[in-house]
Amino acid sequence: MNLWPRRIITGLGLILILALIVWGVVALVRAVIGVFTSDPVPQSSTQSVQSGTVDASGYTLKGGQEVTADGLLTDGTAIEIPVCLDKDIAVTATASDASVGSPLYVSVTLENRGSVACSTSLSNYTLQVSTGGHQVYDSARCAADDESAKTLLLRPTGTWSGWLSWDGYVYADGCTPPAGGAKAATVGTYKLAIQQGSREVGSAVADVTAPPAPQSGAQSGAQSGQKAGTQAGAQSGAQSGAQKAR
Repeated sequence: MNLWPRRIITGLGLILILALIVWGVVALVRAVIGVFTSDPVPQSSTQSVQSGTVDASGYTLKGGQEVTADGLLTDGTAIEIPVCLDKDIAVTATASDASVGSPLYVSVTLENRGSVACSTSLSNYTLQVSTGGHQVYDSARCAADDESAKTLLLRPTGTWSGWLSWDGYVYADGCTPPAGGAKAATVGTYKLAIQQGSREVGSAVADVTAPPAPQSGAQSGAQSGQKAGTQAGAQSGAQSGAQKAR
């Protein structure tokens, strides 16, 4: 009996089984390696992660934006001027004294201490006036005017100066005249606080002084007439003396 065909068939079977075993081991090794090896992140995914991140300057960037002194640069061509961050704007206030019943003006200077050009508005700031802990005026309760709503552009270290004012009268709830009409604020020292919402960002102190005493018209006329009479009498006496000398 010839055993070679059986041996050949048996040998081929063993080779096939070994090949399957090797393939299985290789596939298993690749699977294990794949678990511990992270796939590279596509470029589009990287950009989407970067979009909406907060830069060291404090501004939130959109995809592809860069921070520059001129604003937020998009695609190397378009500049966007963001709204100023509260932390970047320093407010300085100064005020001069005024007499009873006269307006009192507060000079307000806004300075951009950030590293990016930004925009703001004087309408973001209001004036509160108080004395002895009692509030007499609040511009936040008054209608805003168009002038204060104008957009202000501030470059880094740039400043802008303008005015907030109080007419010098006392109001019931900040801006509404009380029953019987608003009365002029009395003589005293007043605090003028610059507010941004509920936060005080600057202040100044000024005095309301007594108005100058008016000069009486009758007294002035009498003094003028007395002076004129004295001059006329002196002139008449001189003329009479000259005639007698002749």
